[in-house]
Amino acid sequence: MIEKREFNPELSAFSNAVLDLVDFRDRVRPLARDLTLMDVTRKYQKNNVDELAKARKELLAEIGEVDAAERGYSSGEIGDGRRK
Repeated sequence: MIEKREFNPELSAFSNAVLDLVDFRDRVRPLARDLTLMDVTRKYQKNNVDELAKARKELLAEIGEVDAAERGYSSGEIGDGRRK
Protein backbone atom coordinates (compact mmCIF):
# COMPACT_ATOMS: atom_id res chain seq x y z
CA MET A 1 0.00 0.00 0.00
CA ILE A 2 1.36 3.39 -0.97
CA GLU A 3 1.39 5.86 1.90
CA LYS A 4 -0.48 9.11 1.55
CA ARG A 5 1.26 12.48 1.69
CA GLU A 6 1.17 14.05 5.13
CA PHE A 7 -1.23 16.93 5.73
CA ASN A 8 0.61 20.24 6.16
CA PRO A 9 -1.19 22.31 8.83
CA GLU A 10 0.65 25.47 7.76
CA LEU A 11 -1.14 25.46 4.38
CA SER A 12 -4.79 26.01 3.57
CA ALA A 13 -7.15 23.15 2.82
CA PHE A 14 -7.19 24.13 -0.85
CA SER A 15 -3.37 24.13 -1.03
CA ASN A 16 -3.24 20.72 0.64
CA ALA A 17 -5.82 19.36 -1.83
CA VAL A 18 -3.79 20.68 -4.76
CA LEU A 19 -0.61 19.13 -3.33
CA ASP A 20 -2.47 15.82 -2.89
CA LEU A 21 -3.46 15.86 -6.57
CA VAL A 22 0.09 16.70 -7.65
CA ASP A 23 1.47 13.96 -5.39
CA PHE A 24 -0.98 11.48 -6.85
CA ARG A 25 -0.05 12.40 -10.41
CA ASP A 26 3.73 12.55 -9.88
CA ARG A 27 4.33 9.80 -7.33
CA VAL A 28 1.39 7.46 -6.72
CA ARG A 29 0.36 6.71 -10.31
CA PRO A 30 3.91 5.83 -11.48
CA LEU A 31 4.47 3.65 -8.39
CA ALA A 32 1.17 1.86 -8.93
CA ARG A 33 1.98 1.33 -12.60
CA ASP A 34 5.41 -0.10 -11.73
CA LEU A 35 3.92 -2.46 -9.13
CA THR A 36 1.32 -3.66 -11.63
CA LEU A 37 3.94 -4.30 -14.28
CA MET A 38 6.06 -6.24 -11.79
CA ASP A 39 3.08 -8.45 -10.90
CA VAL A 40 2.18 -9.09 -14.54
CA THR A 41 5.71 -9.88 -15.68
CA ARG A 42 6.66 -12.06 -12.69
CA LYS A 43 5.62 -15.26 -14.48
CA TYR A 44 7.98 -14.46 -17.37
CA GLN A 45 11.08 -13.91 -15.21
CA LYS A 46 13.83 -16.48 -14.93
CA ASN A 47 13.75 -18.39 -11.65
CA ASN A 48 16.55 -20.12 -9.82
CA VAL A 49 15.98 -23.90 -9.74
CA ASP A 50 17.14 -24.13 -6.13
CA GLU A 51 14.64 -21.46 -5.06
CA LEU A 52 11.83 -23.27 -6.89
CA ALA A 53 12.75 -26.56 -5.21
CA LYS A 54 12.88 -24.89 -1.80
CA ALA A 55 9.47 -23.24 -2.33
CA ARG A 56 7.99 -26.58 -3.45
CA LYS A 57 9.43 -28.36 -0.41
CA GLU A 58 7.98 -25.70 1.93
CA LEU A 59 4.59 -25.96 0.25
CA LEU A 60 4.55 -29.75 0.58
CA ALA A 61 5.53 -29.45 4.26
CA GLU A 62 2.66 -27.04 4.89
CA ILE A 63 0.25 -29.36 3.09
CA GLY A 64 1.46 -32.26 5.26
CA GLU A 65 0.92 -30.22 8.44
CA VAL A 66 -2.61 -29.28 7.43
CA ASP A 67 -3.39 -32.86 6.40
CA ALA A 68 -2.11 -34.20 9.74
CA ALA A 69 -4.17 -31.65 11.67
CA GLU A 70 -7.34 -32.58 9.80
CA ARG A 71 -7.02 -36.30 10.51
CA GLY A 72 -7.90 -35.95 14.20
CA TYR A 73 -7.87 -38.92 16.57
CA SER A 74 -8.37 -42.55 15.74
CA SER A 75 -10.71 -44.67 17.86
CA GLY A 76 -7.73 -46.42 19.46
CA GLU A 77 -6.27 -43.14 20.69
CA ILE A 78 -9.47 -41.94 22.33
CA GLY A 79 -9.73 -44.91 24.68
CA ASP A 80 -12.77 -46.06 26.62
CA GLY A 81 -12.90 -43.05 28.98
CA ARG A 82 -11.89 -44.92 32.14
CA ARG A 83 -9.00 -43.64 34.25
CA LYS A 84 -6.12 -45.91 35.06
